[in-house]
Amino acid sequence: MKVLNLLPSIHIHPLFFLLAISAFLTGAIYEFVILFSIVMIHELGHFFTAKHFGWRVTKIEFWLFGGAVVSEEHNTRPFREQVSVILAGPLQHIWIFAVLTILQVTMGPHPLLSVAGFYNGVIFLFNLLPIWPLDGGKIIFYMMNQAASFRRSLMLTLFFSFLAILLIGSWLTLDERWTFAGILLAAFLIVENVLEWRRRTYTQMRYLMHCALEDRRHLRPIYINVPKEMLVRDALKNIRSNRNHLYVLKDSPLFYIVDEQECLQAYFEKKDSDLRLRDLPKIAL
Repeated sequence: MKVLNLLPSIHIHPLFFLLAISAFLTGAIYEFVILFSIVMIHELGHFFTAKHFGWRVTKIEFWLFGGAVVSEEHNTRPFREQVSVILAGPLQHIWIFAVLTILQVTMGPHPLLSVAGFYNGVIFLFNLLPIWPLDGGKIIFYMMNQAASFRRSLMLTLFFSFLAILLIGSWLTLDERWTFAGILLAAFLIVENVLEWRRRTYTQMRYLMHCALEDRRHLRPIYINVPKEMLVRDALKNIRSNRNHLYVLKDSPLFYIVDEQECLQAYFEKKDSDLRLRDLPKIAL
């Protein structure tokens, strides 16, 4: 029972069933089992690393050539944990490659071993593409979030993700390399990126709510000169994950500083969209 309680609910995308049916009808059931096994090992790498850091994992999703460990904490955890959880998936392919190499040396060449090696390499490289929500896309987002605001990092990540899809799709079209599975996968990634773009405001709001509840005073401070008439909601757009923001009000008779926690608490408690920084409690120096 403890083992069952350790694992979260598992959700399988409808496209994965479509691929399974296609494999069954074409006689490629062994290849499909190999593919699913590699994807499952990849996702379990993410899952057990996330559990090691104490993340609350709600479910594991499986799609075409990949999956996702779903946790509401992936945007709020320290950078080191975020990168460790993401890299734990691709790192599984290294020992899989080593095992396949040993089997080929000891048992000799076998068609299924060759198929497993091919799928292992394809899934490894595919997941490192700079496309959201693949591992490569998330790594770009986490790295950008160290140098830019959460809002800008998410928007830039999705921009580069759309660009990568366009470039890869153009190359596949010009080189006539499209397959049925490739079309399904491209459609899935486009839909995921469009949905993520549409809910970007909601994603940022959830992140700001987390910041309002978290004690961020231990983070390195960053002072930002802003006009005293600036709206609180505009000031919060600049929040970065690794800094404690202190807003210095320009054109004030005294040197006033507004802490980000004051902005966050006032924004969520007063729920006034026209609230300005000059309306908040200030620290006069």
